[in-house]
Amino acid sequence: MDESAWQDGEEPIGRGRECDLLHGLLDSLPDRGAALLLRGDPGIGKSTLLDYAAGRAGARVLRARGIESEAVLPYTVLADLLLPLRKYFAEVPIAQCRALEGCLALADVADPNPYAVCAGALGVLAAAGEAEPLVVLIDDLHWVDPSSRRVLQFVARRLSTERVALVMAVRTEGGEDGMWDGVPHVVLAPLDGNECRQLLRRRGLDPAEAAAARLIPLSMGNPLVLVEYADALAQARARGDGLAEQEWEIPGPLVERAWWGRMRALAPGTRDALVYVALCRSPKYAVLERALDAVGLSLSSLTAAEEAGLVRAGHEGYELRHPILRPLVLAHCPVAQRLRAYRVLADLSSGELRTWYLASAAPGPDETVAAALADGAVQARRRGALGTSARAWHRAAELSPKASDKAVRLLNAAQDAFYSGATADAAQWCEEALRHSAEPALTAGIELLRGQARSWVGDPAGAHRLLVAAAAAAEGVDPAWACALYGAAVMPAAMGGNIGWAADTAARCGELADTLATGPELQLARVLRGNTQALTGQVGESRRLVLDARAALHGNWALEERQLAVLIGQALSWVDEEDAAREVFGTVIDRARRDGVPALLPFALVGRCETESWGRWAAARADAAEALRWGQEFGHNAMTGYALTSLARLEGLRGERAACEERIAYYEEHCGEGIPGLEIFAESALGSAALASGDPGPCLSHLERAFAAAAEMGLGNPNLMPFVADLAEAHSRTGNRKRAMEITLWLRERAQSTGLAWPAAAYARCRAMLAESADTVQQWLAEAERAHSRRAMPYELARTRLVCGETLRRLRRPAAARDPLQAAHRTFTALGAATWAARAASELAAAGRRPVPGAAQPPRVDLLTAQELQVARAIGEGLSNVEAATALFVSRKTVEAHLTRVYRKLGIRSRSELARYLARADLVD
Repeated sequence: MDESAWQDGEEPIGRGRECDLLHGLLDSLPDRGAALLLRGDPGIGKSTLLDYAAGRAGARVLRARGIESEAVLPYTVLADLLLPLRKYFAEVPIAQCRALEGCLALADVADPNPYAVCAGALGVLAAAGEAEPLVVLIDDLHWVDPSSRRVLQFVARRLSTERVALVMAVRTEGGEDGMWDGVPHVVLAPLDGNECRQLLRRRGLDPAEAAAARLIPLSMGNPLVLVEYADALAQARARGDGLAEQEWEIPGPLVERAWWGRMRALAPGTRDALVYVALCRSPKYAVLERALDAVGLSLSSLTAAEEAGLVRAGHEGYELRHPILRPLVLAHCPVAQRLRAYRVLADLSSGELRTWYLASAAPGPDETVAAALADGAVQARRRGALGTSARAWHRAAELSPKASDKAVRLLNAAQDAFYSGATADAAQWCEEALRHSAEPALTAGIELLRGQARSWVGDPAGAHRLLVAAAAAAEGVDPAWACALYGAAVMPAAMGGNIGWAADTAARCGELADTLATGPELQLARVLRGNTQALTGQVGESRRLVLDARAALHGNWALEERQLAVLIGQALSWVDEEDAAREVFGTVIDRARRDGVPALLPFALVGRCETESWGRWAAARADAAEALRWGQEFGHNAMTGYALTSLARLEGLRGERAACEERIAYYEEHCGEGIPGLEIFAESALGSAALASGDPGPCLSHLERAFAAAAEMGLGNPNLMPFVADLAEAHSRTGNRKRAMEITLWLRERAQSTGLAWPAAAYARCRAMLAESADTVQQWLAEAERAHSRRAMPYELARTRLVCGETLRRLRRPAAARDPLQAAHRTFTALGAATWAARAASELAAAGRRPVPGAAQPPRVDLLTAQELQVARAIGEGLSNVEAATALFVSRKTVEAHLTRVYRKLGIRSRSELARYLARADLVD
């Protein structure tokens, strides 16, 4: 069936909203680009909308579609898109160009970086769009090969500054919703009754007629079903057949029944020939003719199928008229016939395609085919096609006769799936591998990867249990593996909400490391012990361990060292060594960008965000926003949740309560369940936002829950609980001085036992807030100022001055209140904390002084979006536009567009001015 048949004039019936979206996307194309994902059931009209977009484009159109039988071949769809644009390959950085050529088999390149491929594809499309606007249409996205789909996911999020429109169509049951977060999408709804009647009129039927009217409820609003039944009814009448009532009332898959009515009327030879069209990767006439000849058929066998509208003849070969036909053809084909067809096609093919045909033809285990698939998986991995290599390894494992080979190949499949972002598949395939592994070291490796995957996908507590059990089993067999497994179990325990477990696991890791007395194990144990001690509040010992561990890092920092470095950076931040933490995080982030391997970026970026959030809010916001984007792309719920709660806290402190609540709602829907360690960050963000909005009631409920959750977790480091002073203030504001004093005394105990600057300053602030005399307030203000001098905490210092100024004014010392209130107002304004600045201004006015007009202005850097700030920092650090594009995984044009807006917003004209501005703002060194 030609789906264009259900159009009414120029616009598809019932798709006004979708067409308006396409019009907006296409009309804006000369200035900017965008992506749009069309979701819907089979037959709902996705392909028709792509046809409509192509007809209305007024620009160059590139089209590609996923084909189920081609999904096993790496970068197939990417090749369809980019080979016509090969002349633009020279316009991307050489490393990206080489990676593209390697993955598309245009050059012999060993191990092309998958993210260099993604960035290179974006660069090529951007260059083509710069020459002339470009519309890229992808149909049947659910059948696009994993490597190409990964590139499309990457590109779709980065088109705002390119003259490229990307429209993709996918079935609703694709199962990858999280992978497309951040990409605008629309779900195609069924047609309503009026639209169905309009469609029937287009097919020459009177919808008021009883027989035609019955079609509307049967179609359930699916236009393909409706048109197929309408055609069947029209054909039956043309033949003079009568249709029994039950033929229309039998429940079942309506689309399939409509198509099967045509297939059933075909001669057996024609139906047999259809099997080859369905199974053939690319049913070109020559290949299909040879395959049909091998079984005594010919191309003429398909004539009746073509006349029945089941296949159509293109320039190069036959194709099925609609994707629904492939499973329908195969469902009515005996297994023996299907396996024979695969063998025939394998005999006519070579390379990877032949291997996959043989794999499909194998009725059971076959080591020869499994080994060939494994070789293909190695080649796909070298080309950076990790999604494709993962599937090849998995199929090789299914065909492996030996259990040991199954286990090894499943582990390889899981590893490639994990690093390609398919974390859930990685966890599942590790489960399969464990059922076949009998070798201790192999089992330990599988368990380690399974634990990592379970942790990142959002089940850290489960990951901890699995890793500890595996470590205990390995202790008597392979202490080195046991040490590694205990080490891997530490942070999932903390993320899972039990720091006591984390500390116990780190201690056991250290005991084993001491017996092994080798460098890597001792370094791992030192880092993890220091990290857990920082969490529990044993600050002195933690600081010694993590500084020693930092000193032991040297050279180029291999990937394993970088993973440890992120943990070192976190602990350094928690023990008031923020300069060292910033340097460690910066090194990891810079290496990830330079090497084009962003796997550690989400973790490192949220760690640096946590450090920067004490005072450099613009930088913290930029890091958290980038971490969120990478966490979503990798499917890492834990890092996605961490980034969301970090952004929510920053928004709450600035007084952007609605934005904060929206972030937390998204976090709770997509990430919250299963990650108890983030609960305190979510609750505290909501509580601090409520306090900033002058709403202490909800603040109390949120912050008390956060405080209780921290105690239950065993969290003893107050630097991870900067909301506690807010909790005391909220109790004071609601008249509960007793509870406010209890919280204040907790801060004193933490300040004394940890020696950290913030709890000491917060304790002094709370004592000033609860003081009964002005002299006492001033004494505690002086004490707080001394504590603040130990660490740069401008927001916290402003909060201290505001509280002290308010208390002095309440105690009828307005003259003494003015200076701290003026200083607080200046700092809040400079930080962009609008609600706190307004509160300080109100108190200052009540104290008899108004803020000096123009004395403090919101920072201009606050006008920059997160990505604009990232670009500005890259340029401010001396990178060229091309180098910045490579480092940030965007196109050169995106850098140029953002840089233009940065100059305009900051009121500067040159790169040197930008560098000086950012240095003054403490955003670059």
